[in-house]
Amino acid sequence: MPLALARVVLLTALLAAACTSAPADAGKAAAGPQPRAVEVAEARAAPHPRLLTLSGTLAALEKVQVAARVEGPITEVKVDLGDRVTREQELAAIRPIDYRARVSEVEASLAQAEIDVKRLESLGGVATQEELEKARTRLAGAKAQRSQASRQLGDTTVRAPFAGAIAARHVAPGTYVKPGTALFDLVADDKLRLTVEVPERYAALVQIGTPATVTLKDSLVGEPGEAGAKIAAGAGAVQAAVTRVSPVVSPTTRTFTVEAVFSPAGSVLRPGMFTVATLSLGHEAGSVRVPRAAVFHVLGRDRVMRVEDAVAVAHDVDLVAEEGGDAIVLGLEPGSQVIVRGAALIAPGTPVAPSAAKDMSVGTGPEGQGAKDMPHEPGEKSAETKALAPAGTPEGKDMPPGLGEKSAEAKAAARAGAPEKKDMPGGAGAKEKAP
Repeated sequence: MPLALARVVLLTALLAAACTSAPADAGKAAAGPQPRAVEVAEARAAPHPRLLTLSGTLAALEKVQVAARVEGPITEVKVDLGDRVTREQELAAIRPIDYRARVSEVEASLAQAEIDVKRLESLGGVATQEELEKARTRLAGAKAQRSQASRQLGDTTVRAPFAGAIAARHVAPGTYVKPGTALFDLVADDKLRLTVEVPERYAALVQIGTPATVTLKDSLVGEPGEAGAKIAAGAGAVQAAVTRVSPVVSPTTRTFTVEAVFSPAGSVLRPGMFTVATLSLGHEAGSVRVPRAAVFHVLGRDRVMRVEDAVAVAHDVDLVAEEGGDAIVLGLEPGSQVIVRGAALIAPGTPVAPSAAKDMSVGTGPEGQGAKDMPHEPGEKSAETKALAPAGTPEGKDMPPGLGEKSAEAKAAARAGAPEKKDMPGGAGAKEKAP
């Protein structure tokens, strides 16, 4: 019978607490939605290097197709694909016997013309002026023919016009060639030319001398033009500088051409490779640093939720870079309070109760994504627990009945004169005191 009385007392206390809290809950519902608790962080001014990453192609500074100048069969090929050559080095030979004969014939005609001119000049007034002029004309023609024949004989030896490497060989010994027949492709690979197309909005920033870093596209983390795109460490990048800037903008692509000439020594860069160039354009004037979790993408724009007068306000920004767990953005004033956790799930105009962000993983903690409702501090009593507690019970540590604290049922039984139970840890195996 004492145990039944204790249960009646406990049920009465619970009903009284429920009746007391009902008017308060009704008042809260009438007052409207409660502010949503959010974690905020302050945007800090962070001058950041302005980097423009663009795709480009590499070409040799000089490239020429070495062609035959005279007609005849190839008698010797002295170089092959990939061979490096110096200026005026012999590359191939065309049969010279016919051109040597032509030189001998012209030299004989030249000697006879010289004799005729000397003979007429020695006759004095016997030879007419007209005869003397004709002899001198034949002498000049013979000299011109000798010069041409000598040049053709020299052209039977094909030489490199500049130092470089053989990119292709088109003939073999025995090939009959004519003037203009391609023999070799020669490239000067000691210097490379990088060509990129720069958007017109950067026309005032890209100038001759602008620093550039060139590397293979496979060494780029991210896509060219994407915020945070950067060259991977150890990628073997080559430093260069802009050497030429086009004075016109294409009306079709709204870009202008920029070239950089540099030495690829010590790198794997070769003519024809598809590369990326990162241009250094100074520092961003109004860049700020915010936690990366505060920036989300919606409707084609980067956005943060700013807290203003305890209300969430949508604010569009430009994400220019990422560093660790932070984002570098433009379009946000330093000192602005931005929501860190679950900003994309908060509608603009929502009342919020901001608190300083804590260093915790997303999805854990009171305001993390997917977090369950829990008290803000592990050792603090919840409102529900306080409402259900019997009046006059002293506050202590929150723990279930039986863990070092007597339950309400045991206390009610004690007041009714029932014998007390010894509190055992967890309430398991508790025995009554002997009468």
